[in-house]
Amino acid sequence: MAIQFNLLPWREERRAKLAKRNKTSLIAALILGVLGGLGYYGYEKIRLDDHGQALSLIESENRALEPQLKEKKALDALKKKLNHQIDAIEALQADRASVTHMVEELSVANNQELFLTEFGLRDGSVEIRGVAENDTQIAAFMKALRASDWYQEPKLIEIISNRDLGDEVKNFSVTSQLLLPGTVKEQGGN
Repeated sequence: MAIQFNLLPWREERRAKLAKRNKTSLIAALILGVLGGLGYYGYEKIRLDDHGQALSLIESENRALEPQLKEKKALDALKKKLNHQIDAIEALQADRASVTHMVEELSVANNQELFLTEFGLRDGSVEIRGVAENDTQIAAFMKALRASDWYQEPKLIEIISNRDLGDEVKNFSVTSQLLLPGTVKEQGGN
């Protein structure tokens, strides 16, 4: 007589235990995965909140600085305007004696032989108009202007006879570059 053993229930029990263990492992892995994902999400959310707070702080600081920035821009514009005014005043101070000296140089060049009727200054160029008794007086005036340190490169523009004042009387026009004392230094440095 042989003894028979029934192994089927044992195998089924083992299979059931193995299936239960696999389900438990799968559920545990799923729970660990969900918990890990939630942990990572929470960590990133905290970092994002920190960045948001830092950004809010920077924006509020920038808003607080806007009035100061506007004031600085206004002060810079005022400073620029004042510097231009200071430059203009300094230029006028430098030119104050220059006008007197220009007229004095013109008077020396004229030598009271002819009448100057108009004197204009524009962008460093001088235009002189006058009346002379003859061409010789105009030539002498031109020579005297060439000898002056203030009137550079004088050019005779026109000579027109003035029959109303006499046969020899001439109207003339001369242009010249004006060389002020400050510009002499600038050119001498180059």
